Amino acid sequence: MIDLNKVTASWMKSEDGWLIAPAELTWIGEGSHLKIGNECQLGNECQLGNECQLGDWCRLGDGCLLGNECQLGDGCQLGDGCRLGDGCQLGDNASAPVDIGYADGYRKCVCNVKGVAYIGAGCRWFCLADAIEHWSDKNDRDMTNCLMMSAIHIAAVKGWSHE
Repeated sequence: MIDLNKVTASWMKSEDGWLIAPAELTWIGEGSHLKIGNECQLGNECQLGNECQLGDWCRLGDGCLLGNECQLGDGCQLGDGCRLGDGCQLGDNASAPVDIGYADGYRKCVCNVKGVAYIGAGCRWFCLADAIEHWSDKNDRDMTNCLMMSAIHIAAVKGWSHE
């Protein structure tokens, strides 16, 4: 397990607060930007994309892969082998995320927050019931509604409630 606060302490910082990755790291590309909160931990053989932001107390298990511009809220827990695509957004205390795809301009993920299924999509972070209601009357969001059907089934398999 890598303590990111210790590893990045000597990295160059940009004017806007991004840490800039040096060469020869296996878990992030040279010159990539990263913002990390306090007490973040990174498992073995993980890979972080450029411009990832990790909130306080995030823990990524072994073999996690985050795409570019992923944002994780405080206390996020990603299990071993978790894969999240570019632009994934998770709120505070999210765990066991499942990337359900990219549609209508935004990446969608479903995850667990204290037994409730939550959806992260762009700047939105809400329980599954609210997400379904939000998109149900939007005729131009057919693909998003298809992804919500997937989220419903994933939540059922995982035993997460909708609200």
